[in-house]
Parts: sequence; structure tokens; C-alpha cells
Amino acid sequence: MTIRMINGFPIYAVTRAEVPCQPSYFQQQAETWVEGSRRDTLSEEEIEALKQKYHSSNLSKKDTVALFGELVEAGILSTSTARDIYCGAVPLDTSKIDPTKPQGVLTRCGQAAEAFGGLGTMLGVGGLASYGNLYEYAKKTTDVDVENSRYFQEYRQFLNILEQISA
Repeated sequence: MTIRMINGFPIYAVTRAEVPCQPSYFQQQAETWVEGSRRDTLSEEEIEALKQKYHSSNLSKKDTVALFGELVEAGILSTSTARDIYCGAVPLDTSKIDPTKPQGVLTRCGQAAEAFGGLGTMLGVGGLASYGNLYEYAKKTTDVDVENSRYFQEYRQFLNILEQISA
């Protein structure tokens, strides 16, 4: 069991060493990705190659994960941001969390859990365009500075690329 500290309070977490588990397909793939040098855009040739490979209206789970992997390796997304977007996570400002009060993490986790429960259905029906809805939800429910957050900057780039490959 590992102990992490948030605002001076211990948070206990179980690790793989203590509880055997099988990582998700996404996590298995993410462990093989090598993050490329950070950049903001893809070339026209790279966009065209993605258009030929991925059809945003009917991507399988494997294709969706592969697209995330290509964007991580191209330097558009970090592995952690790709994971957060894929899983529907909403970033929190941990400096504002007070575990002694009932709000903080529990309130945010409750909201995120409700959104996460419907994420698979939402993506199955709306395809990759559903990530735009998730982005808007995250903007409204987060307590981080959306304009300066790396997560939201990378998410906007991701949405821009989705728009380009679906055009």
C-alpha cells in the first residue's frame, strides 16, 4: 500500500504489487507509447494520413485507442492527458481540496462518476464527436483555470484534429 499526501493529509492507495490486476486495453497500449516532442499542430500530410486511417463516425475501441497513441507519439497529447480524455476525467485543483470537509474530492468524484457511467454509451452513439460534449462538461465542472491548464490546451488541440480528420 502506498501513501500519498494531499495538503498534509495521508491518502492510502493499493498498488499492483498488493492486488494483482489486469490493466485495461487502453493502459496496456499506453505503456508502449513514446511521447513525441511537444507541438501544437500536425502537418497537412499527417492529417491526410489520419483521415485515411480513422473514420470518426464509426471507430472501434481499438481504433480510438490507436488514434490516441498516434497523437501522443506525434507530440500533440501527453500520455496522461490522453488517458484523462479517454476516461472522461475532469482535472481538479488539488490545492483547494480539504479532505476534512464533505465537499472537495467527494463532490467532484460524484459528478465525474455520473458522467463516466454514460461515457461508453455516449461515445457509442455519437462517435468521436462526443468528446466535444465531454470537453464542455469538463470546462463547466472543473475548478482549474481552463485557459492556462495543459489538459484543456491539449484537449482543444485534440478536438481540432478530430474536426480536421472528420471533414
